Amino acid sequence: VTGHPAVFPYQLARDHVVSWSNENDIVLDPFIGSGTTAIAAIREKRHYIGFELNKEYYDIACERIKKEREEIETSLFNELT
Repeated sequence: VTGHPAVFPYQLARDHVVSWSNENDIVLDPFIGSGTTAIAAIREKRHYIGFELNKEYYDIACERIKKEREEIETSLFNELT
């Protein structure tokens, strides 16, 4: 549950990110919404730029992206210890 009324399916975002970019490329999402494309970019080792006019959706995206980055950091830390 994200609080966004039309969350883009993760697998669809991932498929496009992987199909149309390479690792370390920049993925542009002009309507970032809840941040699904940014999360796919992060997981697939891409950078991202996203735009969102709606402050509520922007906040949702920021929270989801922050959580994703924290989960990755925790996972990497657990692998090292």
